[in-house]
Amino acid sequence: MKTFKRLTGMVAAGLAIAVALSPVGAFAEAGHGAGTKANIREIKSLTSEDYKDLAFLKPILKDKTVVSLGENFHRVAEYSSMKTRLIKYLHEELGFDVIAFESGLGDSFMTYENAGTLSSKEMMERSIFPVWHSKETLALFDYIKQQRSKGKPLYLAGYDMQFTSAYLTQWIAEWIAEVDPQRGRDYFQFELQAMTDYYKVINEYGLDNGNNPKAKQEIQKVKDQYEPQYKALIQFIKENKKQLAAAYPKNPRIADVAVKTLEDRIKFIEMGLYDTKESYEFRDRIMADNVEWLTKVMYPGKKVILWAHNDHLAKNTSKMSVKEQGKWINSFTSMGELLHQKLKDKEYVIGLYMNSGRASTITTQKIFQIKPMPKGSLEQLMMGSGYKIAFADLSKHQTPNKNNAWMFKPIYAAEDGMTSEIIEPMAMRFVPKEQYDGIIVFDKVKEPTTKY
Repeated sequence: MKTFKRLTGMVAAGLAIAVALSPVGAFAEAGHGAGTKANIREIKSLTSEDYKDLAFLKPILKDKTVVSLGENFHRVAEYSSMKTRLIKYLHEELGFDVIAFESGLGDSFMTYENAGTLSSKEMMERSIFPVWHSKETLALFDYIKQQRSKGKPLYLAGYDMQFTSAYLTQWIAEWIAEVDPQRGRDYFQFELQAMTDYYKVINEYGLDNGNNPKAKQEIQKVKDQYEPQYKALIQFIKENKKQLAAAYPKNPRIADVAVKTLEDRIKFIEMGLYDTKESYEFRDRIMADNVEWLTKVMYPGKKVILWAHNDHLAKNTSKMSVKEQGKWINSFTSMGELLHQKLKDKEYVIGLYMNSGRASTITTQKIFQIKPMPKGSLEQLMMGSGYKIAFADLSKHQTPNKNNAWMFKPIYAAEDGMTSEIIEPMAMRFVPKEQYDGIIVFDKVKEPTTKY
């Protein structure tokens, strides 16, 4: 049965916490050699706090209000290390004050609000999906705690509509219980049962349920059973907003966050009714709305960093072609595409890619090998620079010439796509300039360090 492994792995891990178009042509050859290197900068370190090798970014990013940091696969150590370093640089040198993850909106909010009583490890595990739980990502949460204690906050946020962890369920239940103890207990029980029932169907049928009448029927039963309970609780919060807000005086937005989170629970269950592409587009529309809400309501005037898969951040994803089940299809309209239509030149999108090494699968964390990418690929082209970490800024290039022609032509790159949980070479085809403002390629990578 066809399922989208990346999404399955991310949300199934959340439940575990809760309940216990053609062959390669010659078009990509332009820009090799000296011409390619002329447009590529070297990043010398994954972790250094000396930012001299990143100084070239300051004039590029000085007027941006959103910087998006992507990745073509979730479980890569170097990606998390580089993102952590870039986030520190953006916070310290360019005044970016919010880091928002492709993880639960309410989970990240709750975690940051209670950061004073949590360790960095607890913060990471309670706020973001398990695919990023690693020693490399933990360094970012150490930094978030340090900056908070120094009075120079880097706010932790999330924008996903998916269930992330049961810690949020417990927190909301205890908060509601301050005003209505029985309602708090009832919510805790029905939410965990709703997620259990939902995942039971997903585990049996997978997530590609758009054309499966039996699966749709079972998901609809879950939705019909629990949607009224969620709506009743949302109404209770709205009607008792002042009293509930007084029960948690630290942040006046607490009731708004809770309502948005509970509304997202209903949408999360509904997502199971759709097929692969429909589900991605449904989810990404909600994530785009959540990002806009964060920037306008929660953190107005603050500059924001987004952390997600490339597929959720690239600027024109519907123009990408992805190889699925041996066939080339158009990719989905992503959050990134929707945000780009509104943000335009106020955003800078960086895609991360790898040339060779190792990574680990999403659901089982089994290590697999990545052979050097073949001729005709984006990765092989940028590795022609000779740098171990190569950065290309595409944003200043408006017209093609002999040195930058590759930015304006279709090229292939590795991708896990919508259904695979390993990286596949030459599985994505796109025009780099249409999708990214910047691209980073790592010569060699390894799997995340899960002992931390």
